[in-house]
Amino acid sequence: MSAKKLLQAFQEYLMIEKERNLLMFEVSKLLGVDFTFSDEEMIANAEQKLDKMVMEEMEKEMAKWMK
Repeated sequence: MSAKKLLQAFQEYLMIEKERNLLMFEVSKLLGVDFTFSDEEMIANAEQKLDKMVMEEMEKEMAKWMK
């Protein structure tokens, strides 16, 4: 996978995390308890999703090579 595709995927995952955080902010306002994520947590979550995607892609490629 190219670096450009990896960067795009990471940015997409980060955008999803930011949208999720906005929803959590709304829930937090309603309940009076902070359920939001820090910037570091959002980045870590996006990185975990990217890692998972890369591992799945690698497994697919390895399976092709093994055939």
